[in-house]
Amino acid sequence: MNNTKILALQEKINNSLPGLDAHVAFYPLRFIKHNAEDFLNFRKSAVAIHIYPSNESSNDFSILLIERSEYEGTHSKQIAFPGGKVDPEDESFEHTARRESFEEVTIPLNSGTLIGELTEVNIPVSKFNVKPFVFFHEKLPPLEKNIREVNEILSISITELIDEKNKKSSTIKVNNELTIPNIPCFVIQDKTIWGATALILNELKIICKEIWDQ
Repeated sequence: MNNTKILALQEKINNSLPGLDAHVAFYPLRFIKHNAEDFLNFRKSAVAIHIYPSNESSNDFSILLIERSEYEGTHSKQIAFPGGKVDPEDESFEHTARRESFEEVTIPLNSGTLIGELTEVNIPVSKFNVKPFVFFHEKLPPLEKNIREVNEILSISITELIDEKNKKSSTIKVNNELTIPNIPCFVIQDKTIWGATALILNELKIICKEIWDQ
């Protein structure tokens, strides 16, 4: 790994995370209705942020995302990172993120260099604490979606992520009973990214913007 932007990203992730300030900007009500004691009892999970060159002729990088399948559950059809709950057999949170990436989009467990971990995200609606791990791939391996869990494999570029015009507020239909107005989100490639994924992306965005704007 010798790309200067990726090395700078690794340095910032491991030394100067924006932290909860990045989360509050995208979900302020979370910290009014819940406190740290609530979060201690949440289930443990991890997600993988896979970053890789957009193409050979570009100096930009892309981020792998998935659109979850439709199901009777809290996160149906949402845009997400590969990831899920910690299994008893998992060796570590990082292993959870790698295992789920393999199960959902067939990224081999040993593929990608771990460059750091972002700030944990708490999800009150499903009672999960999520640890986000960032992996860099010189070249993304072939992908195949798990049709039971993944509706579509997506990617966005870091240039799209840091473009301020892609930050919006939108009315989000959570389910047939609940619609929430004025939710901060990213709208990229006609996909609305909100909730925990947006919180994680916003922290990554703040870090990347400092590097990409140099």
